[in-house]
Amino acid sequence: MDHSPSKHCLLDRVAALYFPSHPAIPNNALSWQFTQARGPGGQHVNKVATAVSLRVSVDALHVKPEVRQRMMELALVSNVNDREIVIRSSAQRSQWQNRIAAWNRLLSLLDEASRTPKARVRTKPTVASKRKRLNLKRRQALTKANRRRPTLD
Repeated sequence: MDHSPSKHCLLDRVAALYFPSHPAIPNNALSWQFTQARGPGGQHVNKVATAVSLRVSVDALHVKPEVRQRMMELALVSNVNDREIVIRSSAQRSQWQNRIAAWNRLLSLLDEASRTPKARVRTKPTVASKRKRLNLKRRQALTKANRRRPTLD
């Protein structure tokens, strides 16, 4: 009787290390697609589907609406009706490494969108900066006035 863990069970354990469950990302929000990568690589790139497309349904994420909106803006989603973010990765030669890269990009996108942007504090220009601006403006006007043809008054 073989007591070694099955290959599928071992892959699940390894996947749990690289793709830890995130409370905001349920499994039904993710869709993985694999295609052949482009570029150099010889026969390997022509035979194996190593490029990864990770589709994330924004509406299925367990986050606040403003975080969803920031995610869509950060991911540069052009068609807002799709409500889906697509993260592509084909930089690595193996599908597994591309999956890890796409997952890490999703986590960093979620982390960045979760931070509330700091509000800009409007400040008044100082008296010295106003003086400097007006002096430069006067000097420029004088320079331009000196370029004109003299009048015969």
